[in-house]
Amino acid sequence: MDGKNIIKRYDSMNSNVIGNWMNLWQECADWCYQTNDNINRIRVAGQEKPPQRMIDTCIEANYSFAAGFFSHMFPPNTVWAKYRHPFPQLMANDNVANYFEEVSRIIHQVLIGSNFSQEEFQALLSLGCFGTNCLTIEEDEKDIVRFRNIVIRDIRIDENHNGMVDTVAREYQLTPRQCIQKFGTEALIAAELGHIVNEVDTNYDKKYKFIHFIEPRLDYTKNSKKNTDKPFASYHVARQNGKILKESGFDFNPYKVSRFMVGNEEVYGRSPMSMILGTARRTNVIYRSMMISAEQHANPQWLIPDDDSVSGMSNRAGSFIRWRATNPNGKPERLAPNGDPGIAMDMYKLHDDQIKRMFFNHLFRPLDQYRNMTATEVSERMTTDLMTLAPFVSRYIEEHITPLMNHIYFICAKRKLLPPMPKELLDSPQYEVDYVGRLSMATKSFETMGAINTLRVFGELSQMNPQMLESLKNIDPDKLFREIWYANSSSMNALKDPEVVAEEREQEMMMQQQQMAIDAAPKLADAAQKVSGDVADNSIINQLQGQ
Repeated sequence: MDGKNIIKRYDSMNSNVIGNWMNLWQECADWCYQTNDNINRIRVAGQEKPPQRMIDTCIEANYSFAAGFFSHMFPPNTVWAKYRHPFPQLMANDNVANYFEEVSRIIHQVLIGSNFSQEEFQALLSLGCFGTNCLTIEEDEKDIVRFRNIVIRDIRIDENHNGMVDTVAREYQLTPRQCIQKFGTEALIAAELGHIVNEVDTNYDKKYKFIHFIEPRLDYTKNSKKNTDKPFASYHVARQNGKILKESGFDFNPYKVSRFMVGNEEVYGRSPMSMILGTARRTNVIYRSMMISAEQHANPQWLIPDDDSVSGMSNRAGSFIRWRATNPNGKPERLAPNGDPGIAMDMYKLHDDQIKRMFFNHLFRPLDQYRNMTATEVSERMTTDLMTLAPFVSRYIEEHITPLMNHIYFICAKRKLLPPMPKELLDSPQYEVDYVGRLSMATKSFETMGAINTLRVFGELSQMNPQMLESLKNIDPDKLFREIWYANSSSMNALKDPEVVAEEREQEMMMQQQQMAIDAAPKLADAAQKVSGDVADNSIINQLQGQ
């Protein structure tokens, strides 16, 4: 592909963003993401932020959203993502279950050893503010994988015919020293950029623009080891002359893009912040009015005559105020304030709560609303409330987390960090990723609630008609138990083999029958003695009694 055509495609994608989207992102960042508020404005590093925003409610709400979502989706020091086979029958095999259990723990250790937590939290902040986030994943010699959050200002995306993001372009800047580190001296000279090499020591602060373009390859070679034959093509192009400095490829798209929600005929996502901009503006005005009213009550205005009979006015404690005593009407007095800061405070709290609820803060802080409840009631209420996030969580898992986990599995397999695959999986080497965080578990509770609710309904109906209990004979308790166990992401290798369970039940039944016979022996002996008077030494009753 020609480098100049890549630049044209990037400029075309960029033209769809300049204007409405950039202005929207800028205002959203001004309200809730002050560390990345240079979307369409030039700001020098360390420059003081503009003072237009008087409230910090949106900043707090966005941080609470990102922190709550992260802790509920990716609980620290916990294996929150488990690899497993799609078929529960295979997962019941000890070798298969142990294999996936070890794979899950190895990949979890890889994530802990990387910078995933820091960058994923930043990505969630971007999602709450802009509605679109992008997390890159790259192989690293030291930490195996390395992540980086890229703010929406620097990326441009495009969808395929299925509405999935498959094309990502990013414009970035490098100093001459960074150019040599990334591309090498030979690549720069071959791209007619030899002057960059000469500026390493003389013009080391100057920055050059480059474009990284990722798109699917239509003519890739399956299982090829050549980077230029991979499913995703990668091009690094110099903005200065349109020359390709580096052409490569990936088996998986290294850019993991997710959207909070997507509008009609829109590619970029809409965020919670973008949907409450009007509320944020009103809250800012209400807060300013509340401060003015409170200041007037704390320090009322002065009423003085206009004949210059008053001088030396001051609001400081112990100050002297001079006025002409010969004019009794010229004595200064405080002007009684008419505003009511209490009403302004009530309005502010109403809007403040509305903003935080739009960021789902109430779902992540249960102690603020679940009081005077038992632990079971709190758990049930939280699970029900978290279901309101189910559509968003499902989209985030599909667009962001699952592609990321598949990519990490591929990297670990390529580096031979995973255990050897058991022979039971050779004919069906499939896997799926199961998430066991509180958010994902709340969205999956529908699978088990159907069976539980059905049993509860028939239990209530049986109180009116005992024949309803006969319908429960259609249920195999063991199969229902295993299905619920599997749906709740519990480890299948913790379950016993069905044949072992059947043998144990048979032994228990035999022991129960023996115990019943032992318990009945004295009664039988007593009855026989009453009938005949004596019990023969070789009789069955005498033998049971001896036992």
